[in-house]
Formats: sequence, C-alpha cells, structure tokens
Amino acid sequence: MKLLFKALVCSSIFLASCSDKESIPNVKLQSYSFDSETNSTLMFQDGESQEVMTSEWRAYEISKVIRIKPINNKTIEVANFAPIDLENITITAVIENEGIDKPIKLFNIGKIRAHGKQEINYPFINNSPLFLNTSNETVDLSNFEETGIDPSQITFDFTGDSEIIHKLKNLRKLKWVIKYHDFDPNNDTNNNWAEDISAKDIRRFTGLMINLGVVFASDNFKNEFISEHIVGNDGTTVLSENEKIGAYNIILNKPRYNCGKVVNVSGLGGGATFGLAEHVLRDYIRKETGFITAHEIGHTIGYNHSSNMTYPHEVDGVNTGISPVTTRIMNQFFEDGLFPITLENYYLSSDFE
Repeated sequence: MKLLFKALVCSSIFLASCSDKESIPNVKLQSYSFDSETNSTLMFQDGESQEVMTSEWRAYEISKVIRIKPINNKTIEVANFAPIDLENITITAVIENEGIDKPIKLFNIGKIRAHGKQEINYPFINNSPLFLNTSNETVDLSNFEETGIDPSQITFDFTGDSEIIHKLKNLRKLKWVIKYHDFDPNNDTNNNWAEDISAKDIRRFTGLMINLGVVFASDNFKNEFISEHIVGNDGTTVLSENEKIGAYNIILNKPRYNCGKVVNVSGLGGGATFGLAEHVLRDYIRKETGFITAHEIGHTIGYNHSSNMTYPHEVDGVNTGISPVTTRIMNQFFEDGLFPITLENYYLSSDFE
C-alpha cells in the first residue's frame, strides 16, 4: 500500500499554497478499508473482557463515532463506535502550533465495519508527505516523517457525503463523552444495577446513544422544548424561555455519560450516570423510548421528581414536560425515517430477538 510521489511543492516547509497560475502537485490520499478479519478486529464482541469494554480507552465523543486516537507519535487507532458499517469517509486532522491553520485531509476510509478497529501508521510515514487541506491547498508533512506528531498536538474529525454520514454529523452539537460502565463491581444483588454489563448490552447502547443524541440535537426538539410548559424543582415555578434555553444548552453541553445497565427499575440517572433497563435497550430500535430516556436525562442535568423535566405534569388535560416532547419527536423520527441506527442497518439483528 506504499505510494511514492514526486511532486512540485510551493515554497514552505509546512504549508504550500499554489496560486491559480501554478501547477497543482499530484496529491492522492491514501485509502484504507477496515472491513474484514484480515484488516481489522471488532470491539464489544461476546467474550471480550468487561475490563476492556468499560476501560477509559473505549470512551469516545458522541460527535465523533469514527474515532481516531493517537497511540504514539507515529501510530493511531481507527475505530467505529457505531453499530453499523460506514463507507466513503475522509479523516481530517488539525495540527497545532505548526503554522497549519486549516484541517488537513489525512486519509480516506473506503469502508469500516460496525465496531471495527485497527492500528495504522500515519500515512505520511513511508508514503507521500503531500496532502490537501480543506481548501484544497497543498500541505507538506515531510517534517514529521521521522519524528511523527506529538499526540497532544493533533485532533481529528471525519466527514463524508453519504446520507448516513450527514445524519451522524448532526451529533456535532453535542459535547457528550460516552463510556460504558459496570456500576456493580462487587455483584451486589441488593441494588438496582446489573451484576455485569455484557457485550450485547454495550452494542445496543451504542445505537441507542446515537439515536437519542440526534433527537436532542434536532431543531424540532429544540423548538418544541422551548415552547413546552416546563416547571422547576419546586414543582410549580414555570421556567421562562431563557431558562428553558439554558436547560437545553446544558443537555447539549453535558460533558460525560457513564452508561450502565439497571435491573428492577427502568432507568437511573444523575450527574454523569445514565442507566437503562433491558427492555429499553431491546425496544429503542423499534419504538420510541422517550419517556424513560428523557426522564433520566432530566435527572443528569439536575432536576428532581417534582419537576416535569422528569415525570410529566398534566396541564389542561395534556401531559407536559421533557418526556412528552421527546416522545413526540421520536415518533416523528420513526415516521420520517430519520434515525441513523435502524433494525435494517444494525449489524447483529439477533441482539434484538
């Protein structure tokens, strides 16, 4: 897969921008596929240790379900945290403090299978050092061929033109970092946490968090939530429009969700804790689960059971609150086919049998 190029580079060690009158070097992105047992392995598979599945290494940003993570100066891990195969993706990178002021198109992924991962060297190691930035200006990364890049100096993102990629990019509004968590390490049967969280639980959770995220990130949810009758923790004070906008922004900017499985109850939430029961993990792909999921989200941003940011309040014979709003929007998403994760594209349909 080594590609050698000889190209004319405009003057600059790091960034070479060619004018319209100058010839543009022959820059071709390295392309990879991570679609088989020979070029990738799978995360969250039956038999994988719970310690690995719930490790901090497996935490990821919901806005970047295609996660690129540096292992060292020359090696990165490419991982797909969505439970669906994804195709035709461009990975971009921003390198800090090197005079490179625009994202660089680093490499292409022809296909990466659901929950696939693989370690690769940076494509400028032993290949062409020439790349294009997002303005199609040529960038020379030959300065990094020997030293690599300090992991603290580079960040990544992904882009693509397919419908599913556009749906996943709607998650960019959310700041959530997702980690799967065993809340009952001592296997105490007297609490409401499952004794273990299984690979199947986590696989389903990955799809649930994506679908839930696109609901909260949608303009329809935002507009209906801001128009909704919402009361605070005293159970009577109606939130102003600005207060509802503030609550909505807290949801979007929630920094962390530690996701676990509960028993005896439908959900548990508070702070970074977000627990859901088997029936929610089983049902979300077929029908709305907004009552439970929104209830727990309300707890995670500081609301108690007196507020209809958890349980609905009836006003003039109509249920009001975050749960009814979420239920309505989820039903719209099902009717209009807007969810990124469906029973048709989820890679292990047996998880829902």
